[in-house]
Amino acid sequence: MPRSGSSNEEAILARHGFTLGAELGEGTYSKVKHCTWQKGGDQSTSKHIAIKVINKKTAPKDFLEKFLPRELDIVRKIHHPNVVQTFEIITINHKVYIALEWAGRGDLLAYVRLKGALKESETRRLFQEMCAGIEYLHNLEIVHRDLKCENILLCSNNQIKIADFGFARILPETELSKTFCGSAAYAAPELLQGIPYTGKRVDIWSLGVILYIMICSSMPFRDTNIKTLLSDQRAPLHIPSTILPSLSKDLKELLLSILCFDHEKRINMPNLRNDKWMKKTS
Repeated sequence: MPRSGSSNEEAILARHGFTLGAELGEGTYSKVKHCTWQKGGDQSTSKHIAIKVINKKTAPKDFLEKFLPRELDIVRKIHHPNVVQTFEIITINHKVYIALEWAGRGDLLAYVRLKGALKESETRRLFQEMCAGIEYLHNLEIVHRDLKCENILLCSNNQIKIADFGFARILPETELSKTFCGSAAYAAPELLQGIPYTGKRVDIWSLGVILYIMICSSMPFRDTNIKTLLSDQRAPLHIPSTILPSLSKDLKELLLSILCFDHEKRINMPNLRNDKWMKKTS
């Protein structure tokens, strides 16, 4: 009797040293599974990794022709300690398997839900690592366009790993994009308004939303609808009364400079990396 498609795919993966495990999560056109990888068939090299499985049969034409080729091109290029590393890409029949670095501590949203509002010292370390990863990408003219707590992973030593490049693209500073990407709650005002935008500036806005969530354990803006969201973004930034007294002046100023409605006045990455709050050592 001939093998089923799935068992045949698993046999091909096994020849590359990959053994699929339990499902970890599901995206719009993909699933992520736990996997053990024996590189070169050597058991001594066995390691935990994740495999992203994209089913081309269920994905729309726009995704297959535009977003997927961009993602595969980008993940092949990037190598940074704060970005999830891609080890191998295998296409079998109508599925694409992307072998990824394992981040065993889960995502930042789950971490904040577990711990509550983080202390400034821990927030600073995590945010510095996030910014280091995004600065690296921006220096390669790569914009992520889907930064959110669920796409910020933590490995075993709580090191930040930026993940999911499904909406990423190469976008030079001089080139504007009109594509709405990502989650509205993390989206910059210009993106929500349908204004052609600079990719790096929308990434920085999203980093500001993540910074707020880490320090306040809540969302900065109501996202019930776009009108409400834009209204909240325009208004003075609200910080919960339970958090405000303990928040340093430098951090408040940094939050305001990142979550600046006017994208032309929003802080850029070089100034963000050199901000006085970011430079503190305790």
